[in-house]
Amino acid sequence: MSAPNAAPTPELSALATAAANSGPDGGALARFVERFYARVPQDDMASRPAAIWLAVARDFTGFAAKRDVGRPKLRVFNPDASAHGYDSTHTVLQIVNDDMPFLVDSVSMALAERGIGIHLLVHPVIERESMMHIEIDRQAPEDFAAIEQAIESALGDVRLCVQDWAAMRDIMLRAADELATRALPVNDVARAESQDFLRWAADNHFTFLGYREYRVQVVDGERRLTAVEGSGLGLMRQAPAHAARAVSEFAAGRSGAERDVLILTKTNARATVHRPGYMDYIGVLVYDENGVPVAEQRFLGLYTSGAYNRRPWEIPLVRRRHDQIMERSGLAASSHSGKALRHILDTLPRDELFQSSTDELFATVMGILALQERARSRLFLRR
Repeated sequence: MSAPNAAPTPELSALATAAANSGPDGGALARFVERFYARVPQDDMASRPAAIWLAVARDFTGFAAKRDVGRPKLRVFNPDASAHGYDSTHTVLQIVNDDMPFLVDSVSMALAERGIGIHLLVHPVIERESMMHIEIDRQAPEDFAAIEQAIESALGDVRLCVQDWAAMRDIMLRAADELATRALPVNDVARAESQDFLRWAADNHFTFLGYREYRVQVVDGERRLTAVEGSGLGLMRQAPAHAARAVSEFAAGRSGAERDVLILTKTNARATVHRPGYMDYIGVLVYDENGVPVAEQRFLGLYTSGAYNRRPWEIPLVRRRHDQIMERSGLAASSHSGKALRHILDTLPRDELFQSSTDELFATVMGILALQERARSRLFLRR
């Protein structure tokens, strides 16, 4: 939660004084001004007359005075002195919402998706309410409704993810525990590494955005993976399930024991919460006693910055691939080439480490190692 600066800037102090002397409600307005503008950079505060900042704050208090519990309140408008007390060359987006993570990031993403630039962002948190005054590129009034709809959708997605975050994390931790006794067509090392990876991901290395369970059912004589009704959480709580897929699409053709327990890949859907990009996918496969896949627990989200900063030998599953590749290379760890190979693994994009099979990773890093012997360009591909 945001807090006021310990020492208000001269501009903010002067503004609070002006608010206090502005009328019968001056005292309340001065207290609001001090908190509303507490985190606005001094350069921004100095760029406009105090009267403008005061008018923005007064207008915002009227807008934010009443809000339905659990629902965001927002508006998009082109300021007009007669209606709002100030003019601006920008369009203004104002939001009042329950305080929760990812709000600013997700709203910014929704605006960027529409090609709308942000010129000023005021974002205090006051009494557990997140308040946003955002000045954006000038928009035509006929576009206001579409912008509001996009922002409401983003805020709704954030709320779903935040509400279900703890439940999704608990399911992942429970799945890690259950792997100890589940029937799995892997050895004990791969089983333990898969358990450790799920616990590692749940330990602030994965931002949970969605979850759903799938079961194998016979559809038109073919074994297909179908969504379990009512199992969706986060972004998948309300999202419609895709058509049933053939089991071969999620279980066949995967080499390496560790890939038989977990599916680590990217989705073809972009995140609407936190940060842009295709979401990460962690699938936990469930097998029957005969080693036949019968279900999947699917987690969608984004690896955190902490995950991308970890060394390969610090990440479960990845550390096993790291050791296998070093051993398979036949290079002594203390040799020049051995150190170079270890450095390549350490600096390779983490998505490659998560998603590549051992064979794919070995081919890539050995190819990169060979490039050090002569300067040339090379493109590495994997499916």
